[in-house]
Amino acid sequence: MNPLISVIVPIYNVEKYLARCVDSIVNQTYKNLEIILVDDGSPDRCPQMCDDYAEKDSRIKVVHKKNGGLSDARNAGMAVATGEYISFIDSDDWIDLETYDLVLEKMLATNSQIGAFNLKSVSNSNFKTEYNENYIVIDSQKAIENTIDNVNVRTVVWNKLYHRSVLENLSFRVGKLNEDEFFTFYALSNAQHIVYLFRQLYFYYQRPNSIMGTYSLKRLDMLDGVKERMEFVEKKYPEIYTKAKLSFCQCCIYQYQMLLRNKDVDLQLIGRKKVKKYRTSLKLSNHEIKNCRLIDKLSLVISNNSIGFELICRVRNVFNFGL
Repeated sequence: MNPLISVIVPIYNVEKYLARCVDSIVNQTYKNLEIILVDDGSPDRCPQMCDDYAEKDSRIKVVHKKNGGLSDARNAGMAVATGEYISFIDSDDWIDLETYDLVLEKMLATNSQIGAFNLKSVSNSNFKTEYNENYIVIDSQKAIENTIDNVNVRTVVWNKLYHRSVLENLSFRVGKLNEDEFFTFYALSNAQHIVYLFRQLYFYYQRPNSIMGTYSLKRLDMLDGVKERMEFVEKKYPEIYTKAKLSFCQCCIYQYQMLLRNKDVDLQLIGRKKVKKYRTSLKLSNHEIKNCRLIDKLSLVISNNSIGFELICRVRNVFNFGL
């Protein structure tokens, strides 16, 4: 019998998009699914919509809970999931109807514990997908290197199918924004093989009022996640530590530029102090930046001290570089 796949969908205030998402899961060509709809205290019609879906399809479980955020909702779904494989789908996105058939087939054929797949960012209905049937199999180090480079496997959790063994003892950090930054590299490190499908199977909907649409101090959670990944890589995958270190330093520069553009007092006083301390406590050598572009070399060298860091971020903002 085909293994059971648990699909976890955290839901909050997405009444307009929920049907498109759930329909893309319910109508999968792969039928042995456990579909877990987690109503995270949604204030709209989503709770009733979830219950209506459950009445129509016995594969659907609904979890109603007090609002706790995306991480808390995903954790609630994981707590009741019984499938051998687990997938996370965000409720304003949707997937190709063949997603689980195609990904699981490749996972089983390549003895992979994680199957990742290509995504398509969309803002309206006028888009075309690429039917690239190629795939690659990589190890955990290469997969984490992909997340650093933001290619293929990537940091996001929702373009993947996981064997539940790689998620043991893992949970999402409650209260964190960019929660995937604290989760994905641990899951990837638990896998011997990761297969990546180049076919675009996940459709990421970019809506203007999403949680990532505004800048706040919570956006610095991403920096904490990238820092944690860097420290993890230093211990377990030293061959790619320099790349992880550069990624963290560049992330510091980007976040500081964003802080400079925001006039909020707390962002200025608290955020800038934190980011500057992070960046200037980590020195970069000429050897470490030798393969960077010239403009990045200059930015990274100058930002090695507090005064230079402030200066280069202000200059980059003047020329809108890196934003």
